[in-house]
Amino acid sequence: GVLQTGAMHLRSATLTRNNLANGNYQGVATTLNTLTNPVSGSQSGSVLRYSGLFPENFIKTNPQVSTSVMESNIGHSNYHSVQTQVSLRPIAGVSLQATYTFSRNLAQAPNGGPNGTGATYTDPTDRMADYTLANSHRQHAFVNYGTFSLPLGPGKTFFRNSTGFWARLAEDWQTSWILNLTSGSPGNISAQSMLYGLGVPDIVGPFDVNDKDYVWAEDAREGNFFTDSDGQPKYVKRRDPQCTNTAYVMPALSGNCTLNAIATRDGQVVLQTPLPGKRGTLGLNRIENLGTWAFDMAIQKRVMIGETRSFTVRLDASNIFNHPTPGQQAGFAPGLGTADLSLQSAFPSLGVINNKTGQRRFQLKARIDF
Repeated sequence: GVLQTGAMHLRSATLTRNNLANGNYQGVATTLNTLTNPVSGSQSGSVLRYSGLFPENFIKTNPQVSTSVMESNIGHSNYHSVQTQVSLRPIAGVSLQATYTFSRNLAQAPNGGPNGTGATYTDPTDRMADYTLANSHRQHAFVNYGTFSLPLGPGKTFFRNSTGFWARLAEDWQTSWILNLTSGSPGNISAQSMLYGLGVPDIVGPFDVNDKDYVWAEDAREGNFFTDSDGQPKYVKRRDPQCTNTAYVMPALSGNCTLNAIATRDGQVVLQTPLPGKRGTLGLNRIENLGTWAFDMAIQKRVMIGETRSFTVRLDASNIFNHPTPGQQAGFAPGLGTADLSLQSAFPSLGVINNKTGQRRFQLKARIDF
């Protein structure tokens, strides 16, 4: 005796109401396509597909297929660079090589697919709209490595007149180093996907992708990629305005909407989740993450113990300056130089960095050559 409609049940069912409130209509369609009838026997199966009221492919074009893969080279990438190299042949015991690369790496599918296989597009019918910086893009890369034979031992600057045991002890000391300086990787501010995939937010206020000021205060538990002059986070998360917009979310479902927006500390919204069926206006990979650098050194001593035999001892020091590399903890694989840039993460502000890696390490090696 009580009026029942399909819409009423969609709004009240746990399986569908949260997706409805958050504009995730793909999730709603998936639930309807796979929702099974609890009745056993010939009546069991998908509720819609076995109702006799709808065709087999009413929701999914090929309902008999769980997963399908298309193999094709439908994407492309372009890499442009200027590469320079300077080499110094051994002079006064010093030899080195330095390389610098200025590059731009663009790809039509910048994020790839699961485990790096395949490609994900925001809209498969408009793939060029995703043509942007590839995840492997690094605008600047500088590498310098070299060796320095210490001027010690017979005929050298120091201990030039030494002989016997003291000469063997002083000679054949050599140091080496490797310096790596690299620009940051492209960072993607992500929002809930409202079309096909790779969801990014809409720009609705003054937001400059280049306005970054990274600060991690001493003794603080975390740092932030976007900070004000007082060192506090510039952008905070708040409930997305569309959660209370009755044109997109019914009042009965407002409490189930969990979408976030990004606002300044004075409350002005600058980024928000795109409306259902729309793609965000920010674009993919618009942020440059923090650059990384590392400096490793080694020192070794070779001693001749006969005409055909020698003994070498070597000490390697990785990250000799004990320089920490900040990053975002992502499971067990922290991303070097990356910040949390997701609208839907649990962090209260945009750009949180809560992990550091790169402790100094020493390794002692010994070798006999004969």
